[in-house]
Amino acid sequence: MAFGLPGLRTIMMHTNYDDLWKTKWGDMQQFGPVHRHLRESLVRLVRSLDIRTVLDVGCGSGENLRALAALGSYELAGVDISEEALLQARQLVPGARFVRLDVQREVLPETFDLVTSIQVIEHLLADTEAIRGMARMARSHVFISTIQGRMRSSEKEIGHVRNYSVSELVQKVEAAGLKTLRVWGWGFPFYSPLYRTFSEWWPGGPPAGAVGPAKQFAAVCLYQLYRLNWPGRGDVLNILASKAS
Repeated sequence: MAFGLPGLRTIMMHTNYDDLWKTKWGDMQQFGPVHRHLRESLVRLVRSLDIRTVLDVGCGSGENLRALAALGSYELAGVDISEEALLQARQLVPGARFVRLDVQREVLPETFDLVTSIQVIEHLLADTEAIRGMARMARSHVFISTIQGRMRSSEKEIGHVRNYSVSELVQKVEAAGLKTLRVWGWGFPFYSPLYRTFSEWWPGGPPAGAVGPAKQFAAVCLYQLYRLNWPGRGDVLNILASKAS
């Protein structure tokens, strides 16, 4: 089901997300320490809510849905603009339903108890329309995770068009008819600002592509280090909202 944003078909990002899923992102979604912590946070959040159905907007290769599928008690669905991402997701989470969809201009003709979107909206030119679409597909809750703080050059190379402030994200969420329940950060200080800054100085920027044994070991070390991050602070910006009564 499409909804109104005239001309959006012509306002498409130059980033080729099918190529990114083939060359840069696949293994990092599984082994990346930030992704692992975000999945654990998502699992804790879902367990805390009285929900049965979950839609992941910008589901990518399906790692987040696989973590929820392991809980064994939810009906899961994912949408993404990338066919390559959906191909990987269908193989990874065969019990979930996947649909190609651009949330900037379309919604599914059904609602879900929880709509999630993790590290996606910073890529979207029409983020306001995307958040409204998420609100339309949500029956009770919306959870969005994105990024705040200074934009790094490597982020622009993978299609980021903005970083958020807390006030901007809250304003856009509430303009979509949602009620903010909780806003919190993650990553301070070891991921943000330390890792985010230092990784820009490495040849080729932050690690990407295939993750071999050496990279897996480094990822595990960072994963453990990130356990020491200060609770509730950092450049990973999270918001949980409910449908306004």
